[in-house]
Amino acid sequence: MRRSIPLGLAAALAVLAGCNSNNATGPNPDGGNTGCISGETKFDNLCVVAPTVEAQRTACGDVTEYCDPAGAKSPSLGCLTAAPKTHPQSPATVTLTGYLHPFSGGRSNAEALVQIFKAADLAGGADPSDATKVTPLAQLTIGFDPSTATDPTQFRACDIEPSVGCVPTTPDACKAPTCFDGLEGRMDQMQYCRTVNGQPQCSMRLRWEPRYSIDNLPTNTPLVIRTTGAPGTAGVDVWRTLVTWNVFLAGDDKSCGGDSQATDCLDTSDMAHPKYQLNINVISKADYDNIPVTAGLANGISPSEGAVAGEVHDCDNVRVANVQIAVQPGGDRLTYFNGDPFNTVPDSSRATVGTDRLGLYASLNVVPGPVIVEAVGLVGGKETSLGKFTAHVYPSAVSVVNLNGGKPVQQ
Repeated sequence: MRRSIPLGLAAALAVLAGCNSNNATGPNPDGGNTGCISGETKFDNLCVVAPTVEAQRTACGDVTEYCDPAGAKSPSLGCLTAAPKTHPQSPATVTLTGYLHPFSGGRSNAEALVQIFKAADLAGGADPSDATKVTPLAQLTIGFDPSTATDPTQFRACDIEPSVGCVPTTPDACKAPTCFDGLEGRMDQMQYCRTVNGQPQCSMRLRWEPRYSIDNLPTNTPLVIRTTGAPGTAGVDVWRTLVTWNVFLAGDDKSCGGDSQATDCLDTSDMAHPKYQLNINVISKADYDNIPVTAGLANGISPSEGAVAGEVHDCDNVRVANVQIAVQPGGDRLTYFNGDPFNTVPDSSRATVGTDRLGLYASLNVVPGPVIVEAVGLVGGKETSLGKFTAHVYPSAVSVVNLNGGKPVQQ
């Protein structure tokens, strides 16, 4: 695994994860030569910085998705050792719905192209951008024009306060005084209207998020979701390419409980038309360019290389902090983040600690091809795997590998 020295870190080799014959190797803590760089250990035949802090589930609060409202700290990991789960045959297909959800501070409503593939069709490194080699199960261009928006069920607002998160709007509730939300031609001062405890409230927003809907997608089938700027639209200059692995719409997944904002869940209130709710991510060109520079790569991600990024969840699909990540082959920089869902930036101070409360990690400047990602954390004082997945990296794209989440175990 390739590594270069992070800016501002005096003992860089002791805090970056990875192994490669190009790096100087050193002994592991018990004195044996592992082939890993100094400060790393071998786990499951991968090189990783040894975790030093107990892995901990993320409580709900400023984080509003994939969190634990009860505040339990110890990760749930039973699915990693249980026998493979047999899922029911019905429903065989679902309508996939949710919101187009930009990473971090992305604000644009420019059109994005969403494509859904069977993971099996991308086996062997088939490039999802090459229509002559692989055909998507479905694709959809998603955009949102506030000036003509008339149906508030088709979009939501993300509040500038992370503790509020992204919430449904009630534009017609704020009539006097006017909420300058930019809808239907009104002046736009980055506001939005919602109803709180029966009362209208005009608040400041970070962005709008449009709802999407894609019919007839298979359940119980490993899928891959690719997002990029829609050709021929302003989105080409706004969004970069994300390829999200480990997508699995289980036919017996947890219920959405009637919550239209819930994500990664099944809505079977109408069994004739079952739905699976899942928010689909996009990444802005600004974040794609700025995050590597902030992490210490002065020239950003090379056009001939890519990146791997994602979140660590437990078997209850709750985010987990204080977890170290092994990536093989790795990139020039492994980074963790600051835990702010709306201003997510690299945080070099977490190099020896691991993932933040969002469970985030990124490996930057990764050579295209197959890549193995594994999460390792202290659970009850013992180094423990929290999930492992093999994906594929493409040039000028981010391969999103979200580990565990209660999805089928992949060794």
